Amino acid sequence: MNENRVRVGARSKTRRGFFETLESRKMLSHSPGFGGRIPPLPPNPTPVDQAIFATVTADSVTVQANRTAVHNDAESVEAAFHAALSTAPVTTAKAALTAAIATAQPLIQADFSAIWAGRIAVHNAYEAVEAAERAAMTTAPVTTAQATLQAAIATAQPLIQADRAAIHAVYQNDGPAVESAEHQLRVDTRSGAVATVIAADQAALTAAQTTLSTDLAAPKAQLATDLAPVQAAQAAVKAAINADPGVVAAQASLATAQATLTAAKAQLVTDLAPVQAAEAAVKAAINADPGVVAAQATLAIDQAALTVAQTQFQTDLATYLADLKAGV
Repeated sequence: MNENRVRVGARSKTRRGFFETLESRKMLSHSPGFGGRIPPLPPNPTPVDQAIFATVTADSVTVQANRTAVHNDAESVEAAFHAALSTAPVTTAKAALTAAIATAQPLIQADFSAIWAGRIAVHNAYEAVEAAERAAMTTAPVTTAQATLQAAIATAQPLIQADRAAIHAVYQNDGPAVESAEHQLRVDTRSGAVATVIAADQAALTAAQTTLSTDLAAPKAQLATDLAPVQAAQAAVKAAINADPGVVAAQASLATAQATLTAAKAQLVTDLAPVQAAEAAVKAAINADPGVVAAQATLAIDQAALTVAQTQFQTDLATYLADLKAGV
C-alpha cells in the first residue's frame, strides 16, 4: 500500500465530511423559491387584499434575508474551519494522525497480504474438498449406499407415480368449484354487490377451498410416506461421503483456512482502529475550536429563524390565495 495514499485518504476523509455538511447548507440557502409565487393583486383590490398582500410580501423579504444570513453563516463556518487547522490542538491531533498512519501502514499492508493469501487458501481448500468427494464416490461404503438408493428409487417410483396421479385427480375434481367461487366473488365485488352477497360468495369460496384441502390431505400424506425411503437413502449416501477419511481431512483443512482468513480480516480491523481514532480526534479538535463553535452556533440560530420565516410565509400565502379565490 502506498503510504501517501493512506495519509491523504485519512485526511481527506476527515475534511470531506465537514465540507459536505457545509455544502448542503449552502444549497439549502440558495434553493430556488420557497414554496410558492405570490400572485399579483387583483384589479380594484380591497383593503383586505392589500393588507394580506403586504404581509406575504414582507414574509418573502424576511425569508430571503434569512437565506442570505444562512449562506453567509455557512461561509463563516468554512472560514473558521480553515482557521482552526492551524491551531495548536488541531495541529497536535493531525501530528498524532500522521504518526498513527506511519505505524499502521506496514501492518495494514501485511494484513491485506494475509487476507489475499487466505482467500487463495480457502479457494484451494474448496477444490480439495470437491476432489476428495469425487474420490469417495468409488469407495465401498459409498457404492453400497448408492446401490441401496437405487433400490429404494426402483421400489418407490410406481408408488410415487400413483400418489401424484391421485393428487392430480383431486385437483381435477375439486378445482373447478374453487375457480367458480373465486370468479363469482370477483364479479360481485366489481359490480358493487351488497355485503350479504359478498359474504355468501366468500363463504362458498372458503367451503370449496376447505373441500380441496381435505381431499388432498390423504394422497399428499401417502406421497410423503412413499418418498421417505428414498430421502433416507439419499441422506445415507451423503453421510457415507462425509465420513470418508479423505473428505474429513479436506473439510478440516477448509475449516482451518476459513478461520485463518477470518482472523486476518479481524487483524485488519484492529490495525485500522488507531488511524480511525486519530481521524476522529482531528475532527473533534476542529469542532471544539472556539471560532468553529461560535460560527456553528450562529448558523444554527439563523437556520432556525429561516425555518420559522418559511413557515410563516407559507401560512400567510395560503391565506392570501384563499382570499383571492373567495373574492373577498
